[in-house]
Amino acid sequence: MAAAMSTTTTSSEPRWGLGDALAGWLVATLVGSILALLIFRAFGYTDQQVADQAVPLGLMFVANVPQWVGFVGAPYVAARTKGHGLVHDFRLRFRPIDVPVGVAAGLGAQLILAPLLSWPVLRLSGKSVAELERPARELADRAQGLGGTTALILLAVICAPIAEELFFRGLVLRAFEKRFGVVWAVVATAVVFGATHFQPLQFLALAGAGAVFALLAVRFDRLGPAIIAHMAFNAVTVINLLWLAT
Repeated sequence: MAAAMSTTTTSSEPRWGLGDALAGWLVATLVGSILALLIFRAFGYTDQQVADQAVPLGLMFVANVPQWVGFVGAPYVAARTKGHGLVHDFRLRFRPIDVPVGVAAGLGAQLILAPLLSWPVLRLSGKSVAELERPARELADRAQGLGGTTALILLAVICAPIAEELFFRGLVLRAFEKRFGVVWAVVATAVVFGATHFQPLQFLALAGAGAVFALLAVRFDRLGPAIIAHMAFNAVTVINLLWLAT
């Protein structure tokens, strides 16, 4: 009898949904931004210095922690209180094959898809490639010495992909999937992912990459390939910018 009850509980539908995804996004984005500004001020940096990108990368890494905590915390809380855990609900699993698959998908998204999607944006807006790359270049310009380079790699290639994939391709994707089905879930997740970066010129490229990551999560039914692809996608930019800076 106890075994039968346990089986029923485990197989029941998780109760988390779009409300949990929205609440997690608000906490990670809004509360995370407020806490980041407070961290900058605690170290003596003004709002203008922050806007001018005059903050060391090490401090940028620290200031991003609240947002990452929000992105990881939202699916953790949702799965723990309304579901069956991160592994079961959001497919937080890895296999060795995820590495080559993810690297290939990430490189393709960065080197082929992103330029194709960015081209019409540049044509219609009259902006240049340099303006498109400015946010990433300004970030890389502060990667001075071993410490700065390490902070940049941790920031863009390790921590951000893990936190963002668990949230966007974990909670957000599966919440949309429960409500609207797989196709609309992939589209909606891509749009939300692109918009969350608040970079209009890069919106289409980021949304396209988000769609690739979502398709990987759906196709393989786990987050491993999407996380590796996201890491590879960001790593191409980081390596390119560090190479040009030398």
